[in-house]
Amino acid sequence: MNIIIFGPPLAGKGTQSKKIINDFNLTHLSTGDVLRNEKAKQSDLGLKAEEYSSKGLLVPDNLVMEIVESFYFNQKEKNNFLFDGYPRNIEQAEHLINFLEKDKNVIDLVIYLKVPKDVLLERAKIRAIEEDRKDDTNQNTVLTRIDEFVNLTAHAIDFIKKQGITTIEINGNQSVEEIYKIIYQKLNNLESEKS
Repeated sequence: MNIIIFGPPLAGKGTQSKKIINDFNLTHLSTGDVLRNEKAKQSDLGLKAEEYSSKGLLVPDNLVMEIVESFYFNQKEKNNFLFDGYPRNIEQAEHLINFLEKDKNVIDLVIYLKVPKDVLLERAKIRAIEEDRKDDTNQNTVLTRIDEFVNLTAHAIDFIKKQGITTIEINGNQSVEEIYKIIYQKLNNLESEKS
């Protein structure tokens, strides 16, 4: 079972991902974590990525794609993934679908947490204080990240839907428990269908 979880910054993807991984025994492929690990290992890919991030630049698509693919193929158990933070745009979405296909694998479900912009900005203020997150204190930075999601990632979601991949849209402005109840039910049904 392979799943992608989408949502703008502060939509609660991380919280839901932890629950999904725990209950459905999936390998968490978070682009941010994978990039950090590669940098920490000082691998070739990690060093290349560091060249960009140290200058405050986004790591280019082709490098992110290479890192994600490398992580995927290095896992022993390659048929249960939760993709989080990837794909971010149409090119990455095409890449993901293509390399899974080469490995005779598919995306089974897309989860899209939808949250209004004003709620996200409010959450940023709270998280900045509660978790001492510097990146959340500046509303302009938060808005830039939200706009990037709307302008790039939302198109990737549409592209994936057009490939006929089942997508569930969930109102992310509910309690963690209510959201997870919907996700759990859907994944439980999916697991039953596949077994």
